[in-house]
Amino acid sequence: MSKKHKEAVQRQFTKTSEAFAKLAVRDTPEVVAERVEFARPQSTDLVLDVACGSGAFLLALAPRVCFAHGLDLTAEMLRQARAFQQERQIPNVCFGQGEAEQLPYPAVAFDFVTCQFSFHHMSRSEVALKELVRVMKPEGRMLIIESLAPESDEKFELHNRIENRRDASHVLSLRFTTFLKLFSEFRLDILHQSIKRRQRSFNHWMRRAGLRPKHKRYQETRRLLEESLPGDRAGFAAQPQGDDILIVHHEGMFLLARQAVGGRS
Repeated sequence: MSKKHKEAVQRQFTKTSEAFAKLAVRDTPEVVAERVEFARPQSTDLVLDVACGSGAFLLALAPRVCFAHGLDLTAEMLRQARAFQQERQIPNVCFGQGEAEQLPYPAVAFDFVTCQFSFHHMSRSEVALKELVRVMKPEGRMLIIESLAPESDEKFELHNRIENRRDASHVLSLRFTTFLKLFSEFRLDILHQSIKRRQRSFNHWMRRAGLRPKHKRYQETRRLLEESLPGDRAGFAAQPQGDDILIVHHEGMFLLARQAVGGRS
């Protein structure tokens, strides 16, 4: 990650850490519990959650594993995570600062490695995935959860343009087929996968990015989204609702493992 982009990510999530932690629709307890069940944690697992944010997933997972490490680029996000840990009195978790493209851990160190909603902030997603594979034990598992961009080239471009207008640290939401290619390249088998249709409020989505209706980026993002409504040209399945708009993110959940020796290349 370049120094300039690293600073952009840190600025964005320092500014929005409280809103991100408390307003994110996808961090509701029901959704977090659903992801924990999908992960199929084991009591002996040593876990690493990369780009852990405010720690909602890791703290929900921790009671079902041996020990869990959370890593994030932004100090303010880690402060939120530690505060939530103290509030919930969960002892078997620690948090540290670092970046996905250069993990500060030895090879084959973790039974279970996870990264959620962070690939779209990475300029070199293949480097980050290589690092996740590096620190995973040969018999380990990996969980990737990410919003998926439309497959259509036209929708893909406008979808990412809207995402970037909302959040300048956004690089690129990847397609489902792009993830499949990455998994194949790094010799990862999909043990279990699911695509969820997550509907959310546009206004809450913007608040989580630190934007209110008076802000220029809010107004520009809303204009782009409203212009995309005919024919769903950005793939958000957007529906006006009073002074709000309901939008949809398609969330891909992938539970992965290394291919067995002699498996397909």
